[in-house]
Amino acid sequence: MEERCVTRQLGVAVFAALLAPASTLPRLVAQGGALGWVALGAVFPLAALVAWRVKTLGEDGLAARLQGRIGALVRTIYYVWAVALCALTTGGCVDRLSQTDYASVPAWALALALTAAGTYLIRRGKGAFFRATEIFYLALLAVLAMLFVLSVVSPHWNRPRLPGAVAWRELGRGTLGCASVLSVGTLAAFFPRQPRRQGESPMWAWLAGWCAVTAGLCEVVLGTLGPRLATRLPLPFFVALQGLGIPGGFRRLEALGTAAWVLSDLTLLGLAALAAREIAGGRDRAVAPPLLAALLGGMFLSGPVVEGASTAVLAGNLLLGGVLPVVLSLRPRGKGGISCGRKQ
Repeated sequence: MEERCVTRQLGVAVFAALLAPASTLPRLVAQGGALGWVALGAVFPLAALVAWRVKTLGEDGLAARLQGRIGALVRTIYYVWAVALCALTTGGCVDRLSQTDYASVPAWALALALTAAGTYLIRRGKGAFFRATEIFYLALLAVLAMLFVLSVVSPHWNRPRLPGAVAWRELGRGTLGCASVLSVGTLAAFFPRQPRRQGESPMWAWLAGWCAVTAGLCEVVLGTLGPRLATRLPLPFFVALQGLGIPGGFRRLEALGTAAWVLSDLTLLGLAALAAREIAGGRDRAVAPPLLAALLGGMFLSGPVVEGASTAVLAGNLLLGGVLPVVLSLRPRGKGGISCGRKQ
């Protein structure tokens, strides 16, 4: 019998997975000034709209709705997207670890360790992976709660002041960046799911929670470092953690944050690789290219390389994770799927 996910499993996985790229958003939203974190509120209605339209595609998964020659082409494009996300995820994680607590460890060793951990999670099956994400999610929530509490009592955090200087043009760029990260959550649309149970939170509620938490993280960074410094540092979120804590008590929080965020990277890596398998019709061998891409991405996709391709990454995420699913949801359905060409 086909193993179907419940809405909570997908919501937990998306929430945990998107915390990994969310760590790069403070630098982007800081360009909008001290109130740049409001970009997360601006982008939520668009995310809710995409989630609603994706839900109308049915419970069999987005790939099942893509039939015919054009549908096969779209599935191929989505498969390449999932493979690219695996490479970018591991590359970003290795780059972050190399700049923080593991500078002496070779990139290939970090990439190999991350890929091996991701492979272990994936080979145990989809059900085991989503059960593991529940544990990752709880661990990340515990760390987030600690960070928020310590930021409130920290003498280095300047609380938000209203009104503040807002650079509206740069704020728009930050909003696009937030939308690009949220678009990655569309990976969950490829998993067949059960009907939402009574009392179970819908996907838009999980997205709202992620937006609220990420806005809080951005505000902690902006309040600790200031918008000018946050735009210049490569990893402002983890640098800001150094300034949090209680004198004589909790210190070195950047080490805790770096370690915890690896769980988010593993969740995103597994989600993208398993989505690639769903796109390929559930074939187990379809996870090999994503995992190979993850290994190579960790070895060769350094921060400057990824930053140079940031425009292409942003556009690809918005198109494939936001625009295209909405367009597909508006097309009439053929027998057994969306009418995307002549059915083979």
